[in-house]
Amino acid sequence: MSVRVDCACGWVGEVADDLVGGFANCARCGRAVEVPGLRDPFWRVLQVAALVAVAAGTALAWNAAGPAAGLAVGATLALVAWLVSRAL
Repeated sequence: MSVRVDCACGWVGEVADDLVGGFANCARCGRAVEVPGLRDPFWRVLQVAALVAVAAGTALAWNAAGPAAGLAVGATLALVAWLVSRAL
């Protein structure tokens, strides 16, 4: 299987799975291009746990305070989970 990468020069290509979470050289300009994804399965488990926490928090807030509060809590938790996943 391969992973799609996009370079700033406009090149779009695919690289091998073993480069996930690392860098590959652009075939056109030679720049280092970040390959999206997480290499370590442990972090994938944490991402799933974060999604479950977002769903649970949204459901609890929805039931306790109504749809507007549920959506606000869900959006906030999703943003925090996304920021944490990008920082690690």
